[in-house]
Amino acid sequence: MRVGAVRTVRWRGAEVRTGAFKEPVEGPVALGATGLAGDGQGDTEHHGGPDKAVMCYARGHYAAWRADGIDLPEGALFENLTVEGLTEADTCLADVWQVGDAVLQVSQSRRPCWKLSSRWGIPDLARRVQATGRTGWYLRVLTPAPLAAGQRMRLVERMAGAVDLAELSRVMTVDKDDLPAAERILASPGVPESWRSALQRRLEMRNPGRAVSGGAAGAHGLPAAGPGEDAERLGP
Repeated sequence: MRVGAVRTVRWRGAEVRTGAFKEPVEGPVALGATGLAGDGQGDTEHHGGPDKAVMCYARGHYAAWRADGIDLPEGALFENLTVEGLTEADTCLADVWQVGDAVLQVSQSRRPCWKLSSRWGIPDLARRVQATGRTGWYLRVLTPAPLAAGQRMRLVERMAGAVDLAELSRVMTVDKDDLPAAERILASPGVPESWRSALQRRLEMRNPGRAVSGGAAGAHGLPAAGPGEDAERLGP
């Protein structure tokens, strides 16, 4: 588990405020509606807030990056929680997870900005993150409670028809001409409004006059699918 206070660094020849430098912390750490105590965001217009309160990243992705010739330390993707036994393919929009007494909900995939490339001196890193689907994801906090490294994450609710994050990233950033998949995503619950609007525009541009489903906007309250499934543990 990691947090990062906002600091000012020099990037691209300019002074930039950022919370990208996440450092390991010993739990328990207080968790509120906008994130973990001690964690901050320099650009609050695009980062942070209730729908991006906590960022998760799959521990297994770091081995995949090393296999690609990119040796990144854990925490390099600016995540708060490095999670074992769970990836984007296993995680759906609007999934509800319990960690100790805290209840968290998957709100959206992470779409990295230029700071990720600048932080590690790899010009195309942000693009490669999106192309590989190793993006990480954000959580909103439904029930605040302290978190600690080593706690288990238990899936308590999955909405019918929810799209997994691997599919979401594929359609949003890689296979943009897969219009049937775009329509399936629009019909699924929990899609962020800005992503929904982008998909609707895409369909309208490629198929003028075609009716587009509005989909399900709800994000909580339907029967669970697969309750009790565990990700292994939160990383340190």
